[in-house]
Amino acid sequence: MDTKNTPLARVMELFMTLLGERQSQEQLEPIVPAVPPEELLDKLPLGLPEQGLSFDEVAARLRSVIEATPSTAPGRFYNQLFGGREPYALLGDVLATAMNNSMYTFKVAGPQVLLENELIERMGKLMGYRRHEGTFTPGGSLSNLCAMLLARDSVCPDFREQGMDGRKLRVYTSADSHYSVPKAAAMLGVGRSNVVRIPVDGRGRMLVSALASAIDKDVAAGHVPLMVNATAGTTVLGAFDPITGLADVCERRKVWLHLDGAFGGTMIFDERFAEHFEGSERVDSITWDAHKLMGVPLSCSVLLVRERGLLKASLDEAAGYLFQSDDDQWNPGTRSIQCGRRNDALKLWTNWLHHGTVGYRARTERLRDLALLAAECVRESPGMTLVKEPESLTVCFTVDGVSAESLCDALQDAGLAMVGHAKVEGSSVVRLALVDPGTQKEQVRCFFEDVRYVMRRRAIA
Repeated sequence: MDTKNTPLARVMELFMTLLGERQSQEQLEPIVPAVPPEELLDKLPLGLPEQGLSFDEVAARLRSVIEATPSTAPGRFYNQLFGGREPYALLGDVLATAMNNSMYTFKVAGPQVLLENELIERMGKLMGYRRHEGTFTPGGSLSNLCAMLLARDSVCPDFREQGMDGRKLRVYTSADSHYSVPKAAAMLGVGRSNVVRIPVDGRGRMLVSALASAIDKDVAAGHVPLMVNATAGTTVLGAFDPITGLADVCERRKVWLHLDGAFGGTMIFDERFAEHFEGSERVDSITWDAHKLMGVPLSCSVLLVRERGLLKASLDEAAGYLFQSDDDQWNPGTRSIQCGRRNDALKLWTNWLHHGTVGYRARTERLRDLALLAAECVRESPGMTLVKEPESLTVCFTVDGVSAESLCDALQDAGLAMVGHAKVEGSSVVRLALVDPGTQKEQVRCFFEDVRYVMRRRAIA
């Protein structure tokens, strides 16, 4: 059979062409200029036609949309906690899409279930677990939601059947934790007002003594402590909450302890961070986003659970039309918040095959070294102030006399870099995220040259 002229072959050839054009565009224009959405609506052919378009017309419309889409892969994208383009991960992602297996049963996914289980097993062991389970989710927010759901059912075993029933549940999290925590509380019926924000120390780490006091106060007032959410790598400062101290508090009070390692979980590969993960084997559940520091395409998150059987107890439902054969250990759908579920494991497995554990260790160490280099560049630059020493891979700084917001806008408008701003202790700062493994040391130094360049332009203007 001639496969060179099939529709699929033409589509794959177009894919490679558009990807090649994108890479060429990134070389010439690393940062796509910001265009207001109203302009894009007028400029781009986004409307859906009544009659199907030809191959060439589809290609032309795709090209126009791709050219206007912000790039996250040229080594100048420092805006979010992901970035880069890994060929082997892309290969796994494309193949998973082409095969289109849903990950609810072994019957329809076959060996894809086995490699997913292998990843869960390996990632759990890295965190110190021994007899654990896990599930893949579309992102860290959903992993955190699942963890809170498991905690709810552990504290209130009849919740699935009876609902809230007047109980006053409480969730505890640091003042610097991710916004998905109150969001999950809202979705689960706990209520955003029942999320207690615990103060942090000067490095952005949850204060253990403040947590203990808050729980004891709530218990005395008739509240039911549901979960403590610790963070490994906060979104802005990249801080790590003290797991051992928090675990002591939770074990004494019989409260579920979750570790949100969506950002920082991958730092387990860097032996310099071993102390930050001391006690990880004691936490009840862990979120770990592979689409961040492990470099796989969005999205790919894993929820690890220390005790087997809890995912099924909280998420399984009878479905004879679906779960028709095989032991439940081979049917991930019994442990998932989803029914139809995309195969996000293959791209991580493929990338891990390429890098190996040793390779992941080396690249994680290298990212940390880039963050330390960036901090040194700030210290050496007159007019720039390092807000905090970098706890992991985010570097927060300010520039004298210039707002963080205007500086970030100026860098993007000049096509030099896309970088974000955030609040630290009430003040706006530039948050430089060093998460793209393709970033080179010279590019980090160049970023600060670019900062000085746009500042000179502003001064002249």
